Amino acid sequence: MLSTKLKVAGISLLALAMSQALAETAPEQDLPEARSLIERYIEAIGGRDAIMAQTEVVMTGELAMPAVGITGSLLVASRMPIEQVIVVELPGMGEMRTGVSPELAWSVDPFMGPRLIEGEEFKALMDNTMPGATMRDPEYVKAATTVGMAEFGGQSCYRVKIEWHSGRESHDCYAVDSGFLIAMESLETSPMGQMEAVSVMEEFREVEGVVIPMVIRQTIMGMEQVMTMHDISFETPDPALFELPPAIQTLLEDQ
Repeated sequence: MLSTKLKVAGISLLALAMSQALAETAPEQDLPEARSLIERYIEAIGGRDAIMAQTEVVMTGELAMPAVGITGSLLVASRMPIEQVIVVELPGMGEMRTGVSPELAWSVDPFMGPRLIEGEEFKALMDNTMPGATMRDPEYVKAATTVGMAEFGGQSCYRVKIEWHSGRESHDCYAVDSGFLIAMESLETSPMGQMEAVSVMEEFREVEGVVIPMVIRQTIMGMEQVMTMHDISFETPDPALFELPPAIQTLLEDQ
């Protein structure tokens, strides 16, 4: 669940490039049923109860863009009922902050200024943030179909097409050996248009009963960024993190 949380808008503000190649599609009769792969993944990372119990979390680490030699700090905080904020600080660029809740999503950054996130971009945030959505529950996922095999990071995985009730489509890739969700592919909507994106999860570690990828490599539009988590704490975040920036309050008042 936490790996998908890291995909929300604050992180997708930076452009990255797809670099992993898909392998040959396996014969349909050899492919496991998609729901069985999803349930295996849920159990492999700790089980549904353990995942749902981790409703409040603070994660800190770094975000690196190797191609341009930039590394900055990363903070992701979540609290009940369903609220999340992401803060990225990059040297020479400043702070990028994004907030997400079922009623409102927003971002403030030095490149685009303050803005409200709406439409298809908002739908994608909900698909990547809600706990039930991260477990591909039927409330959020209309259909899941195993469509072939792929390879990411030297691991073979089953590629599953996800059709969301929101109208989006994406692909998961579940490792043959471990059952972990090791990659996700999607067509992301942003103010710059639609972009193919790939996230590859690595270095899985158990933290308080839930297995979490400590490294996520994302690629979109020609660049790679690497998110490395150094500390994960299942505690109540500082409420000040979730306060709306004045510029966002102004946008809401002007609506």
